[in-house]
Amino acid sequence: MKANESIPNYDIKVREYTNYAIKSIKNVCKNFGPRPVGSDAEKQAQEYMLADLRKFCDEAKREEYKCSDKAFMSWVPIGAALLILNVLFFTLGWHVVALALSVVTLFLVLAEFIFYKPVLDVFFPKKTSGNVYGVRKAIGETKKRIILSGHTDSAFEWTYTYKGGRPVVVTIIVTAVVAILLGIGANIYGMIHFDGAFGSVVWGENGGIALKVLAVIMYITVPVLIAAFKFSNYKLPVIGANDDLTGCFISCAAAKFLSDNDIRFENTEVAVLCAGGEEAGLRGSKAFAKMNKDMLGDGVETVFVSFDTIRELEFAKIYEKDMTGMVKNDRRVAELLQNAAKNVGIDVPIGTIELGSTDAAAMSQAGVPASAFTAMDPTPARYYHTRLDDEKNLSAQAIDTGVKVALETIFLYDEKGI
Repeated sequence: MKANESIPNYDIKVREYTNYAIKSIKNVCKNFGPRPVGSDAEKQAQEYMLADLRKFCDEAKREEYKCSDKAFMSWVPIGAALLILNVLFFTLGWHVVALALSVVTLFLVLAEFIFYKPVLDVFFPKKTSGNVYGVRKAIGETKKRIILSGHTDSAFEWTYTYKGGRPVVVTIIVTAVVAILLGIGANIYGMIHFDGAFGSVVWGENGGIALKVLAVIMYITVPVLIAAFKFSNYKLPVIGANDDLTGCFISCAAAKFLSDNDIRFENTEVAVLCAGGEEAGLRGSKAFAKMNKDMLGDGVETVFVSFDTIRELEFAKIYEKDMTGMVKNDRRVAELLQNAAKNVGIDVPIGTIELGSTDAAAMSQAGVPASAFTAMDPTPARYYHTRLDDEKNLSAQAIDTGVKVALETIFLYDEKGI
């Protein structure tokens, strides 16, 4: 049975749950505001969600964990500083030192942003965040489990997404990549040129024309690297109405629909995860997978579906590859979502996230079949991680579609599994 066949006047009734989601998003934005991971506002928002899930679910809980709120994106200013020092030491002819700085920068980019490893967390104070988890049990023996998820925290503003949009963001990213590769290549060449780890000042008579040209190119990157220090504005956390209160309350709305209409499945358990710390490097979903390892490995077939930033349906996409393409999500879950979307009347492509990640990647890494459904302009949209992502910038149509996709996914999974 499809979700849209489960009750009379389905489309009309679903609007009640869309309205619930929109009203809840606006309440969180108005009453709690921006929610950096580990903040009092994030905790209050999670307690608000927990209170709702206790109404819709048989069991609901909040599990706490610790992480840094600023470590994840700190690779940007730290990397910029190391690359500027690389330029200085290259100019002085200290090529082995400059090379080391470039390699360390590359390591930080790969570890933190590409593979989401918490290598910088040790240098930052920890804060207490949490994950909210609610479960609607099966009538009989639980043989399958589906977890719908959104993330509760909001990001610190990305200065150049707000002030310049894609051209400025791309300029900074491309310049950083060029600076890293240039730092590695130029310093290796410098050691070959001087036949040693240290040479003379590049602008001296022993420098050679090639080293001087490389130095000039490096100097051109410096203003952009200086600008990168302001990439994240840690004084301005954003509201995050779309990213990702939409995911949280679409998931909660699905649980509310099942509860209000007294729908339970014979062998399928339906759960909702409102995870903290996604903007801090998927810290919440990683903590959830670790703390619930026994449950996730209890022999019950479990799938995980992340709803993240449901705003622009024309850009709707299902992620088979996540974490900038470095993590493979489960194709079967992606197709489950795609078929659910077809039941709603939309054709959503399966593809790869361009930059960044969703909580589905953390669950895939933990061995749980997972995929993600998003609907956001990947350029990125100007509201992405900026003050424009507020309750006035919601799309009722997108949220309504998101609720329907969530419900169809649940019903389809109960009927056919993966």
